[in-house]
Amino acid sequence: MTIEALLPADWPAVLEIYEEGIDTGTFEELVPSWEEWDQGHLIWPRLVARENERVIGWAALAPYSDRFCYRGVAEVSIYIARSARGRGVGGALLERLCAEADAARIWTIQASILAANEASIALHAGCGFRHVGVREKLARKRGEWSDVVLMERRSPSVY
Repeated sequence: MTIEALLPADWPAVLEIYEEGIDTGTFEELVPSWEEWDQGHLIWPRLVARENERVIGWAALAPYSDRFCYRGVAEVSIYIARSARGRGVGGALLERLCAEADAARIWTIQASILAANEASIALHAGCGFRHVGVREKLARKRGEWSDVVLMERRSPSVY
């Protein structure tokens, strides 16, 4: 497995993995277009995991706010192909994303995770994210309310 920059040419594979996530753990009900996704995420870091040249996972950061005081705070998105789950892909991607975020002077990465997504909560905890709290009935998808677990990772090198 290699971890590389996510490029526009990777979008069809990223889209496919994103669509898998709609039923298993994302807040989204529809996958955005490349243009919408591109505008909503930081230019760097954006990563894909490849195995035999096939994209099997992706991770990226979105700005938390456009206010200057929050310039070093970002929200993580990470998705792993069903066929690649449980093989360390998520951990490798998230560790690399955190290292790249540190280099980019991101001081806090936050993750908002559906409370039922135990695998994602464990993944983030394993990569040094701490549990901040639970926001009850914060997300509504397909008519059902979900609690959201808020986790964060503070960069050890930015301060």
